[in-house]
Amino acid sequence: MALEDEQDIQRECEALSISYARAVDFRDYDEFVLLFAEDGVLDVGKPLEGRAAIKAAMGKRSDKLRSRHILSNIFTDVQDEQNARGISYLTLYRHIGEESLSGDAIDFSGPAAVGHYEDKFVLTDTGWCFASRKLHFAFRNEQQF
Repeated sequence: MALEDEQDIQRECEALSISYARAVDFRDYDEFVLLFAEDGVLDVGKPLEGRAAIKAAMGKRSDKLRSRHILSNIFTDVQDEQNARGISYLTLYRHIGEESLSGDAIDFSGPAAVGHYEDKFVLTDTGWCFASRKLHFAFRNEQQF
């Protein structure tokens, strides 16, 4: 594979991770589920298999939950023209409460968690998608969950 093709795949997979953070934080769940392959798996504690299961779970998120997913150290290892693996570090800020319903800033004491996502990417008919995304916590503030 040409270096330029590999770099294009890396950029597309990085953009997918960033789109994930934006979509979940701003409650764009219709967009969120399309980031996954039809049979994709999201595991943030309990594996959700397929777009329908992911969409149903996202629909249950409380409106009183405000989050910001900060991604860094995004790395993508291109396996071939249709598959890649990756990792991205996560610093998660979140608040659960009535204050989340307003647009005002909320006082907080620090991150709710720090960890990383372990990703498998696949090229589909509609472009690059998550084949799977699994969250691993390194640090977690139990009061935030």
